[in-house]
Amino acid sequence: MQFAFDLISDLHIETWPQFDWKDQATSPFCVVAGDIAKDRQVVYDTLRHLSECYQAVFYIDGNDEHINFMSDLGGSYEHLTEMIGGLNNVVYLQDNVVVIDGVAIVGTNGWWTYDFEFGVDVEQSQAWWRDKHQLSTSQGRLPVKMGTTDATYMVASIKRLQTHNDVKKIVCVTHTVPNPDLISHDIDLSGTHRLNCMGNRYMTEVLGADTEHKLHTWCFGHYHGSIDQTRNSVRYVNNCRGRGDTQYSQYVYYPKRIVIDF
Repeated sequence: MQFAFDLISDLHIETWPQFDWKDQATSPFCVVAGDIAKDRQVVYDTLRHLSECYQAVFYIDGNDEHINFMSDLGGSYEHLTEMIGGLNNVVYLQDNVVVIDGVAIVGTNGWWTYDFEFGVDVEQSQAWWRDKHQLSTSQGRLPVKMGTTDATYMVASIKRLQTHNDVKKIVCVTHTVPNPDLISHDIDLSGTHRLNCMGNRYMTEVLGADTEHKLHTWCFGHYHGSIDQTRNSVRYVNNCRGRGDTQYSQYVYYPKRIVIDF
């Protein structure tokens, strides 16, 4: 059998003149790996537009969707869940597992735990991110709390799917980078506080839960470089557009078609 979907992420809509996905789809389904925009109305409008281009859109949030709501992150998630619930053909992957034609799609934001780079101080990295966004000390700790919770959720979900007879392959979706080795080559990030905010090291524990070797592809965003590589039989791939006001972006942007044969 064959299952295919388009991967897009980090659209950062507010930094580009326009976003029109009409006639861009290359698959029936689309996975959106976070960071659509900071403005909730823009997030809603973009997902609605994508839902008109695909049979189904599977979405996980990025940190940008919550950056203006860090004083009440729980409320932010509740609002996002309620908002997306009113959209046809759009599935919010948070706390949802979708199974289509033998393929399970499991997703969560992932956040980060400020320890992606062992040589960079965790507390200093936390202070750097907090100062960058003018957050309180308690708000600066939220990514660690969320990152730990998200990793636990992913491990538990993958464990349950091992004995699910209808699931032949698994696709994991996180917004943040699931393995530090994927971006360790980036000389612009190496040794920086920014690197410590790129991913969640605990996500690597998911691999140990995949006892039946069902995990096929791990899609992610957040890192605005290009990655498409296979490690220990798992394909790691991103397709970030990036911010339009930086050099780490794609002015001409297309979906990345992911095909799973089994």
